[in-house]
Amino acid sequence: MPGMTEERKLKLSENKLNYFIKIFSFDDKMKTWPNGRAVESLPFVVGGTKFELDIYPNGYDEESRGHISVYLVNNSDWVVNVEVEVQIGNRKEKDTCDIPSRWRKGWENFYGHDDLGEDNDAMDADGSLAVSASISLMWGEVTEERNNSEKAEVEGLRSEVEDLKIKIESRLDRLDKSLTAKFKALEVSSKKASLPGPECPICFEEMKPPTRIIQCRSGHLICQECKERPQVVICPTCKQEFTGRAIGMENYLKTILG
Repeated sequence: MPGMTEERKLKLSENKLNYFIKIFSFDDKMKTWPNGRAVESLPFVVGGTKFELDIYPNGYDEESRGHISVYLVNNSDWVVNVEVEVQIGNRKEKDTCDIPSRWRKGWENFYGHDDLGEDNDAMDADGSLAVSASISLMWGEVTEERNNSEKAEVEGLRSEVEDLKIKIESRLDRLDKSLTAKFKALEVSSKKASLPGPECPICFEEMKPPTRIIQCRSGHLICQECKERPQVVICPTCKQEFTGRAIGMENYLKTILG
């Protein structure tokens, strides 16, 4: 139960499991809970059969009031035979029994409240109770319901696997497309980077974007930095005057070189 318990399990084999449950404020529950009210563990599976542990702080019924009752509940649709051992503090009980479908077996008077108070290993200082159980499934009845349940479980697992397969294939496809697009973009970028730009006849540097370019009346080009030199007043190629920036050339170079 969330917030009321702390639970752990240890799978020893397909048909054997150890279960641990710590119940908080158990001392208060013994005093205030009526008989018949249980702390139910989370469900767990042993050998394909669903179980849970029910611990009654003030007894399962009127006759067991003043005792802790402990039961192993068979939540499946078939009869099982189990070997179960439960321990609270220094008290340990063990039994091998058949448990019918949707029924329980255990101990009504597992531990009396008075005896529990004398067991220093039973409860923590904060009033929490620790219960451990070892469950071994000896055999389970083969029924049509069980076969159908197991078939449904297998079909469910197959469906989950198919769904995962579809999701993985979809993600791989998207990843492949994304990587292809990135490689193409990288290839285009690499090609652009390798293309030569026009060379300034004064400083011999390539005039790639974002270089500003100046042109003369004949269309010869130089970079703006060289044009701003005091000694550069006419085109070094044709000796004609400069007319201004070569905006068309700058835009063209941006298109092909980026």
